[in-house]
Amino acid sequence: MSRTHWRRSLTVSNPPLSQRLWDDNRDLAEACLEHPFIVGLADGTLSESRYGLFAQQDHFYLDAYARSYAWGAVRAQDFATRRQFGSLLAGIMTEGTLHEKTAPELGVSLEDVQPLPAAREYTDFLLATASLGTIGEHLAAMAPCAKLYGWLGTRLADQPYEERYAFWINMYAGAGYLEKVDIIMGMLDEHGDDSVD
Repeated sequence: MSRTHWRRSLTVSNPPLSQRLWDDNRDLAEACLEHPFIVGLADGTLSESRYGLFAQQDHFYLDAYARSYAWGAVRAQDFATRRQFGSLLAGIMTEGTLHEKTAPELGVSLEDVQPLPAAREYTDFLLATASLGTIGEHLAAMAPCAKLYGWLGTRLADQPYEERYAFWINMYAGAGYLEKVDIIMGMLDEHGDDSVD
């Protein structure tokens, strides 16, 4: 065995950026499983009024998320990255139908939603990062929510849950949504180093 080969065989490969970030923050994801909202989704005890408020705020958020992905497509330097942002944008359009279908049943309107401060601040951050940051910074801002929702949906789907909010669990544990999570995480791995000074 040559000396070069030996050195290469001793080199420990680092996990991709997306995995390192997830591993560094996994405790926060685990804590989310104990949040009353998530517990209520799983056991069916979440009130319709609480879910209705969430649906309104999430609708506002998804609109900003869609605009952020559109910004990414505009700012991308190559066609492959534009195509990936376009795929993510299409996924958000599908995700948005979740609330469009359930809002009338809950008696809530998705028109003229007044965002709560947390929703406004988060969406302002996403849009500012999309328009002013690098593609890597943009993806680093977008990826945590996508990853967390897919992880929560999958975790809830892997245990017994009540049918009342099964539509939410099925959306975020579904193959279509998880495929979009894989896309954004792969993009973060590809472009993440462009956010380093």
